[in-house]
Amino acid sequence: MICPTSICPVDVRTGRCPNRLRARREDVDLKTPVGQKTSAGRVRALGLALTLVVLLASVYAIVLNMPTRVYEASDFLGYWAAANLLAQRQNPYDQTAMLSLEQDQGWAGDDPVFSWNPPWLHVLLLPLGVLPFRPAAALWFVIAPLVVGISVLLVWDTFSSRKHALGLVAALLTAFLFSPTLHAILEGQVNTLILLGCAGFVALSIRRRDTMAGAALVLVTVKPHISYLLVPALLLVSLLRGRWRILLGFMGSLLSLLVVATCLYPRWAVAYLVLFDVAASPLGATTYATPTARGVLRACLGVDIGIWPSVACLAIFLVLVWLRGRQTDLPDLASLSLLLGLPTAPFGWSTDQVVLLIPVLQAVQWSLDSLAVQRRTVVVSLLLTYIFAAFVWLVSYRDVAFAAVPPMIGLLWWYARGRASPGPLGRATTSSGGRQPVND
Repeated sequence: MICPTSICPVDVRTGRCPNRLRARREDVDLKTPVGQKTSAGRVRALGLALTLVVLLASVYAIVLNMPTRVYEASDFLGYWAAANLLAQRQNPYDQTAMLSLEQDQGWAGDDPVFSWNPPWLHVLLLPLGVLPFRPAAALWFVIAPLVVGISVLLVWDTFSSRKHALGLVAALLTAFLFSPTLHAILEGQVNTLILLGCAGFVALSIRRRDTMAGAALVLVTVKPHISYLLVPALLLVSLLRGRWRILLGFMGSLLSLLVVATCLYPRWAVAYLVLFDVAASPLGATTYATPTARGVLRACLGVDIGIWPSVACLAIFLVLVWLRGRQTDLPDLASLSLLLGLPTAPFGWSTDQVVLLIPVLQAVQWSLDSLAVQRRTVVVSLLLTYIFAAFVWLVSYRDVAFAAVPPMIGLLWWYARGRASPGPLGRATTSSGGRQPVND
């Protein structure tokens, strides 16, 4: 059909001329003063912000006044105890002091809930450490899902070339239906900060805000066993490409946190190293099988291969990055480092796999640029992976069984990457249209 007053086609479904409707909307926009449009946008933004604040305050009040002590067995108890001790200028790794604090909150164990994290995490958590435990825990249980949501927004805005609400809703569902995400939130884990650091680095590095990207990367280091491939690889590629501001932002932020930790407790380095001498240390020859290659061998064969295979993996990976780093996009390198780093780490937990949302969302975006049959393959594979992870978590919980999740997502990511059409960041579409490529 053709519009009777022009040569533009008529929409068969509505019987209207789309070009005339578009021109009419543009004419209305031109007649609206710029100041009025700006004011209306600010009012809408303010309304959304106030709604979000009221919603978060309501959730916080509900969680704070829950009749049961739901936080006693959470991992956040260990983080809070360490931050509380540091705020009092005491040793954040003192087992006796930690156990005393945790038992005051209802912890019934003979050993404390340890925090195996470096001291700059406790510096970041100082605002929560100075609070009593229950308000601090309730606040963290509100912050954690918010951090996941912000991470998803950053990743999806970076990877997606289609800016519509339906895609964003699908991305959020993809994140919050992943059982390690829910498990991490319920346990009060800090690996959600690592997800935020990864998402922030990817988004900022693509926008060439290198100093801020380096600062965001510090969040990834709060769990060194997760980032043992990721951080060295990204910093090495940044140096190879002459992007010194990433390194400067990273080192500046890390040193600032260490200065605060040193002012509060100067002997933190010795205390942190001594912590791993305890019997429960995950680096030692414990009987607990974690979801890593080391844990699988320990569970199946009773053999402990120690940490040296992880050291060898790091050396080999950095050599490959040195040789091929200039041809690899930073988002792809971040995803690959996480996919290889989790199963080869000396230890880890199933909740750490929340960081796999980075390659998952990247694969989902790539699938949207593929053929329908390939898109269905990605969706079905992802659904099966999610079902497996949920079954292991809810039905037959064994932490070591989660070792199968990174390879499953890795195969899915590799398939989607190979089938996607080339985009502005290299081999596959990994950012929104029109942005500058990561490669120099």
